[in-house]
Amino acid sequence: METTQSSDEGIIVNSNSTEDNVEKELTSTAVLTLVKVLAVLAIFLCVLLNPLMLVTLRRVTSIQPTTKIFMASLTLSDLCNSLCWILLLTELFAGSWLLGDFFCVVYGVTFNLFNGLGICSLLILTVDRYIAISHALQYPSIMTVFRSKIIVFSTWATMSIFCILVFGIDGSRVVSLDTPYYLCLGRYDWRLYLPFTLLVITILSIFILYACIARIARNQARRIAAENQAGNGQGGQRINTRSTTTIIIITGTLIITWIPTVIGMLIQQNTRTLYLAGMFTDVLLLCNGWLNVIIYYLRNKDLRQAIRSLLSDWHRSLQQRFLH
Repeated sequence: METTQSSDEGIIVNSNSTEDNVEKELTSTAVLTLVKVLAVLAIFLCVLLNPLMLVTLRRVTSIQPTTKIFMASLTLSDLCNSLCWILLLTELFAGSWLLGDFFCVVYGVTFNLFNGLGICSLLILTVDRYIAISHALQYPSIMTVFRSKIIVFSTWATMSIFCILVFGIDGSRVVSLDTPYYLCLGRYDWRLYLPFTLLVITILSIFILYACIARIARNQARRIAAENQAGNGQGGQRINTRSTTTIIIITGTLIITWIPTVIGMLIQQNTRTLYLAGMFTDVLLLCNGWLNVIIYYLRNKDLRQAIRSLLSDWHRSLQQRFLH
């Protein structure tokens, strides 16, 4: 370890401190580069895939109309969230917030609004699946198209009013001048803990409902296998594990993309390092927008066929246009 002493002030400078600062700066640069790449890639995939899924959803007839409404709500919220993220790209690439206090508040409102709508749409889809599997015969009368539209409209209206009142009026985000980065940061007051509480309750509700769905599906599969064995005297059919796999994928995606954000909401981002960590968790949350496409669309055989048919029709249409 080397030390140097300033002749003017007699201050001893440790060379290890300089090395640590350089190492921290290199780490921050690497994390920032990773965040930029993931953000651009996630926005591209969300803007590309989600509109395609909305068009494809209209062509599929094998899915319940009520479920299609809930899936459309989730897809639209993911698309809007990715479009609003374009505001934050200016901060990522410029190194400071260039859009002023007003758009800083606008970003705070839209970020909480569309992420809130996304997790609420996931909860509604989970409730829809729970009703469909636990009350299969009564499902058409319980979940009608009119009721599903009312549920979606009420969810969007309630979340919009809530986010405007809580995060828009006397906005909870400001352009911080306390650091040389001039970042669009959140104020850490009571408004932070209200969405945190609602988010935790929503995620726990989704986990509990999927645990119930897994139990009901497994019991039904065992009952069917036992009836087949009793009817034909042969061994019971193998229990279908596809539904269990889907549940594991959905809950695992929630853990990877949402849990880091829940933890990050309780950490004040008042330093460069914590700011980058917060941005990384926000990018993970953004990635949930295109992961939902894989989970709810591309793993469905009928939807995959509808996508291929749609792309094939577009390809033939373009060929005919250019040939003529």
